[in-house]
Amino acid sequence: MPFATTRATLSRQWALLRQLPSRSPGITSAELVWGLRDVGFIVSKRTVERDLNELALIFPLERNDKSIPFGWHWSAAAVSELRGNFDLQAYLRGDALQPVQGDGIELQAWISDLLARQLRDAPLTPDMQLTALDHGHRLRATVSDGWPLRWWLLSQGDSLVVELPQPLREEIGRTLSSAAAQYQD
Repeated sequence: MPFATTRATLSRQWALLRQLPSRSPGITSAELVWGLRDVGFIVSKRTVERDLNELALIFPLERNDKSIPFGWHWSAAAVSELRGNFDLQAYLRGDALQPVQGDGIELQAWISDLLARQLRDAPLTPDMQLTALDHGHRLRATVSDGWPLRWWLLSQGDSLVVELPQPLREEIGRTLSSAAAQYQD
């Protein structure tokens, strides 16, 4: 069941991102609730607000605080490709948002069997390696460092645990802990 819940949350958040306009004054949380209902997601305004706050940690989103109700929109720095359909693996490998620093970083992570099957069909990088473990797989790949990588890592939920590099593992852990704390009340 956690996989189904994670998938529903990711699908809802993706639908939410697709509704955001590219400039101020933006769209309100209440308008987003109705937009989500139109595509099959029945959620509260509070859920939309939580989603937006979490997504703003990963994506270049801005909240227009100049008038109430607040409007949400993509930052001027956002790449327009995010609003339509795009190839995630190509986007993660690309340098559209940030130049690749050196040769990238060596990512090592535990991943679920399902994610391993998906990555076999669409590898993250040409040098990606998957090693079967008793439970799940070990992923190794040289990837571009930046927020697209972080977004992808976080979007995998409990299907992925970053092992190395240690600073990235700690950063992802802090982000997930902060997000989980918002659900404690």
